[in-house]
Amino acid sequence: MSARGHGGYGWRYGLIDMSSNMNPLGTPKELIELIKEGVDYGHYSHYPTELGDELRDSLADFEGIGPELTYVFNGATEALQLLFMHLRPRRVIIPIPNYGDYLRLGNLVNAETRLIEYWGRGDLVSSLINDVTPSTIVVLSNPNSPMGYLIRREQLLELAKELGRRGGALIVDESFMDFVRISESLIRDALNHDNVFIVKSYTKFLAVPGLRVGAVFTKAGIEDLVPTWPVNSIAEYAVSRYMKHAHGFRELTIKYVEEERSRVLSSLRELGIDYYESMTHYFVIRHKPWLGEELLKHGFLIRDLSNIPPLTKGYFRISIKSKDINNDFLNALMEVMQIKY
Repeated sequence: MSARGHGGYGWRYGLIDMSSNMNPLGTPKELIELIKEGVDYGHYSHYPTELGDELRDSLADFEGIGPELTYVFNGATEALQLLFMHLRPRRVIIPIPNYGDYLRLGNLVNAETRLIEYWGRGDLVSSLINDVTPSTIVVLSNPNSPMGYLIRREQLLELAKELGRRGGALIVDESFMDFVRISESLIRDALNHDNVFIVKSYTKFLAVPGLRVGAVFTKAGIEDLVPTWPVNSIAEYAVSRYMKHAHGFRELTIKYVEEERSRVLSSLRELGIDYYESMTHYFVIRHKPWLGEELLKHGFLIRDLSNIPPLTKGYFRISIKSKDINNDFLNALMEVMQIKY
């Protein structure tokens, strides 16, 4: 399995995919209605706005920032790839464990890649800064994917300042920030830093991975980087209208994640499953490598993280789902543990 993940693997084989990190509340009903409305009105029969301007304004309002700092893309992956190709770094520094695609993108632009272990504890700046040379990019996810820890905004601003002194840039992937109660987002700080690029996917939060909605927030002028018609007309119509009401959905999401995460992690402790503390709806567990195969026999797929350095066999990612699915999963996990022990 590649570092890009398994996509729809669980769906195709009739498994319940406990590793998928989409919003456990599912797609908001109001957004579904807007998607249907966009189809009924025939928006697929004409072009979207040239630079996704309608969606651009809506996302900017949601984040409390000006549209002149907001650029929309066909998902965060496209945004990251185009940013790498635009910045053409000589060196890419990635604190690991982290999202596996960052390494692929560093290789894509023939950059020297430095992988530095950082587990969310200690001084981030001192951990990375000695490896920074001119034309260096530090790229990381916050909250971290896959570990779920959250880096304080002050640490990231200090890192951005130190990078600026050395001719470097900071890319922060905030695709899971809307699942966290106390935001450490740098989006509103983008106005004050030329070397900071915030990338964000909205498909995780809205649970619409097929619509591909992403954005970059930055003071640096990257309008020429945005493809003409960066999002499709149905996505632009539906998501731009829904974001006006998305703050309420965000609050519901965070409340559910906090309550259900506490319950699920309590059950894991009772079962003797080691896990890493997480601020999000997904978390990493560590157990015997056979755990994934045993759960497959019970119809549950968990993500093997052994292709994410420096993780090895026995590290898995699990995400919170509906209460019923979580209960079924915990019952299956209990059966597996009873059988093996």
